[in-house]
Amino acid sequence: MRGKGLALFAVAALMASLLFVLPGASAGPTRLTVSFTVWTFAVDLIKENIRRFEQRYPNVEIKLNDHNWGQYNDTVVSRFVGGSDAPDVLYSSDHWLQQWAAAGWIVPLEDHFPQVKEMAKSFAPYAVDGMTYKGKIYGLPYYADPMGFFYNEAILKKAGFTLPPATWEELLAQSKVIKEKGLVKYPIGFGFSLQEPFSIEVFISMVYSRGGDLFDKDGNPVFDRPGSATIKSIQWVRDALKAGVLNPESLSWDVQAGAAMRAATQVYSISRASALWAFNDPRQSKEAGNFKIALMPGSTHQTVGFVRFYAMSSQVPKRGKEALDAAWAFLNYFGGPGPDNSYPVVRKWATDFGLGFAQMPLFRDTEILLSFGKWVDVPLLQRIGQRYSKVKQGLTPQFAQWDVFTRTELHKAYLEQQTPEQTVKNMAAKWNELRRK
Repeated sequence: MRGKGLALFAVAALMASLLFVLPGASAGPTRLTVSFTVWTFAVDLIKENIRRFEQRYPNVEIKLNDHNWGQYNDTVVSRFVGGSDAPDVLYSSDHWLQQWAAAGWIVPLEDHFPQVKEMAKSFAPYAVDGMTYKGKIYGLPYYADPMGFFYNEAILKKAGFTLPPATWEELLAQSKVIKEKGLVKYPIGFGFSLQEPFSIEVFISMVYSRGGDLFDKDGNPVFDRPGSATIKSIQWVRDALKAGVLNPESLSWDVQAGAAMRAATQVYSISRASALWAFNDPRQSKEAGNFKIALMPGSTHQTVGFVRFYAMSSQVPKRGKEALDAAWAFLNYFGGPGPDNSYPVVRKWATDFGLGFAQMPLFRDTEILLSFGKWVDVPLLQRIGQRYSKVKQGLTPQFAQWDVFTRTELHKAYLEQQTPEQTVKNMAAKWNELRRK
């Protein structure tokens, strides 16, 4: 039934595209403009995708704007607040969804395009969760990834190990052996810099893998309870630093953790799964071919899965049916199967950049299997995405502020300036304060 539903959806998408603009049809005297805002990454490929789209839909013109990732949310919010310069379609993220949706800046796609609900059945569950607010889906995936646990298989074998660590305790034990044998001074390195956006994903993945949660179903903190997985994870970092197996520079590292892995001065790391593409690229790493992905150490092996997606602003419905038709043609082409069920843009990102995706049918795509198979265990990657990944909890409008506060509190705990118990108490107090506001 699921396959039949997807097939019917593909036919419907094709018919919709034919009704909107027939291939090869001459453009009318005017072209409908759709503004598209992105963060600055591989802009040349984005422009190429736009060119292909405009060839397919000649009476739609895409106006592109890009902003630096670090200032992206602030810049886009200021454009929404200003009103006159708000984009039509744009990149968004699971950690901004509630803020943007609650403010009415973006709208549920399923309200205007009911076919989205059927399409979402083919997405990884964590990506659907990350694009859902108050029970409605607000996006189609641009990029989706689980946080992955990486290791250098060649160094593990030199140390006498045949398998990666299955628990955090085993990770410490293996690291001590590697250090004692003089293979690597600091076997573990994480990107825990205060400026590293992924540092919170790394830490929450550690909590999830121990079977822990951050909040209950009502959004109340549970990480501050005695003996919580959060307290245990903080203590583990302290123990690893004290044992001299976790590089102390991790507290100031962001991308440097990946650089240390590629230079073979580090054995274990946590990053977005698709980062393994660069690790195993001979042009970027002298250890290419030695890096593997494993289940996150811990009792449940759960990890954070995150999604970046195409969203539609509330100004599009106000522009009328033609604008909605143009927006859907764009969204389906860029984030969906497209008019011919080939996933034209998603496939391009995957094959050219190793970018992760939520569209699970692509795990049966021969071209992607061949491409991904060069740098990752594809069945394991698929299993991690489908079975072990879940979206960050607490993605409310105040999450971004709490995240910045929490990174600083965790650093204090790692440096033993305060106890793990005091740290989680401070984190909970800040969360409750932000909720009240």
